[in-house]
Amino acid sequence: MPSASSRQASADDIDATNKARHEIEKNHADIIQLSTEKVRLAHIAMEMIQFNIGALDKELNPFTQEMKERNEAGFEDEFAVDADTPAAGGALDPMTMAFMSGHDFDLGGGNAPSMQYSHQQPKKSHKKKAPVPPQPGERVAANIGEVSGDPGAQEWIVAVVVAHKPEEGAYEVMDADEESDDGSGQVYHIPEDLVIAMPRSALCREGQNFHPGTVVLAVYPMTTTFYRAVVVQSARKLGSEYGDFLLEFEDDGDADGLPQRPVPYMHVVKHPQYR
Repeated sequence: MPSASSRQASADDIDATNKARHEIEKNHADIIQLSTEKVRLAHIAMEMIQFNIGALDKELNPFTQEMKERNEAGFEDEFAVDADTPAAGGALDPMTMAFMSGHDFDLGGGNAPSMQYSHQQPKKSHKKKAPVPPQPGERVAANIGEVSGDPGAQEWIVAVVVAHKPEEGAYEVMDADEESDDGSGQVYHIPEDLVIAMPRSALCREGQNFHPGTVVLAVYPMTTTFYRAVVVQSARKLGSEYGDFLLEFEDDGDADGLPQRPVPYMHVVKHPQYR
């Protein structure tokens, strides 16, 4: 039979084992509590970030609408919160719902929720929206030669839109030189394809710059008439806006060749034959 000392040693081993097991269980419970709390705090932080993103998105909406109205081609609201995020009123994942309801987890149990999270970035759209057609009161390049002269005649002037008649595919425009408060100037009824929108703004984020060699229509200095020209130097950026183009107008030469003339950004449009 085992000696008394041997029995005593076995009892001591059992006590030590039980004590160690209780200590391990206590540490395990503490770790679970700490990890649960950290995950809870992470989700709270995520909710706060998403809420702030939603608030910023609401503040961006007026600017989005303004850009759409000012013909911001290609603009998409890339900062909107996804529809399935909590900030947008979407459904929460099971773990977030459990944390928000105050439930505790045995993270090592078989029924523990999945710890996999989606890291997909919001998809950015590169779809360009259709340009807003020129509106009444806005300035355009209009070829009145087609309606006041021979077919195929080219006489492009700075005109003001009086009315847009999409059902007829036409505009009513008035020569900018004849514009008056009482609307007494001559009104031209012109097909849409003989009207080109002039830039609404010189802002770099809204406009299109033309590379050297591009054929354009440009307002000749000190006139309100467009003439064919070639870009010598693209419009330079002056802060957030474009400055002048440097152009060579056709049939503007002398013995020294074609002079290069600066023309304001908003007085230049792409030639209809090269659009």
